[in-house]
Amino acid sequence: MAPPSKRQRENTVIDVKGGRVSDAPSPQLLELINQRFAEQAELISTSIRSAEERILGQLNGRIGEVAGDVERLSLRVQQLEAQLEAIPDLQAKLNDLQAKLQLKEEAGAALGIEAKLMTKVEAKLAAQATEGIAADLRIHGVPYTESENLRTLYNALCFSLNLSPPPNIKDIYRVKQRRSSGSTVDPVIIVKLENVREKIIILRQIGAYRREHKQQLSLQLIGFESHVPFYVNEQLTKAHYEIFKAAIKLKKQKLLTAVFIRRSLVHVREAGNDNIFCINEIGELSALCSDNALQQQNVTATEESERSFRN
Repeated sequence: MAPPSKRQRENTVIDVKGGRVSDAPSPQLLELINQRFAEQAELISTSIRSAEERILGQLNGRIGEVAGDVERLSLRVQQLEAQLEAIPDLQAKLNDLQAKLQLKEEAGAALGIEAKLMTKVEAKLAAQATEGIAADLRIHGVPYTESENLRTLYNALCFSLNLSPPPNIKDIYRVKQRRSSGSTVDPVIIVKLENVREKIIILRQIGAYRREHKQQLSLQLIGFESHVPFYVNEQLTKAHYEIFKAAIKLKKQKLLTAVFIRRSLVHVREAGNDNIFCINEIGELSALCSDNALQQQNVTATEESERSFRN
């Protein structure tokens, strides 16, 4: 049999009287064990409470987040429900807008057709107006006198141009001036000939006179004691007369090289070439001169570049 260990010896109670040894633990050991057990139990309990508090805090935070998400989802669902309820109204508004747009497109198409018709009508009216004055001459620069006889002046002009007998005329008169105009220029004389051929004959003879005598027509030819020139041109409509005045200004600016009237229409020659254009609208004149000015600028820039390169 092995001898008892030291712990066994310490835990053995020797009965002095009886000489018997007891194996029961001593009170000190029991107290120590109970104290250690209580400490371990308290430590475990503290750890469990700390873990419970930590887990509960995390759960509370997560529950708060989930509650926020649920609230946001609820609001989003309410918004979607409101949008779904508004879809019929939106569809009705969309249908109304489409109907209005279709009406506008139809109105625009109708306006386009009307504009084309108006353009055709205006062109026809302009052509008729031009035809109405196709055989007319316009004389300006002749002084007005109280006792003047315009037919006598016309006959004197024709005799000076070697036109005998003078071409027949339907009427001859001075244009009435507006009282509020305040102009000191003598009113223009309008000569309405029988036909365009007679007008062309007179204009041809005027051209021959200018080439032969190297001068304009003078008042002396029609009975005045003056060498002041007067001018005979084809009659123009109001619109074409505005074109004629604008063309003369552009000629002075050297954007055009020639401006003349043929068959009661304004014709111009571009600067830098011999192209001749019939101008029916003043916008055509502006576009023509804009293109011409741009070409001149390009030519000038090219010439300057060549001179710089040579230098």
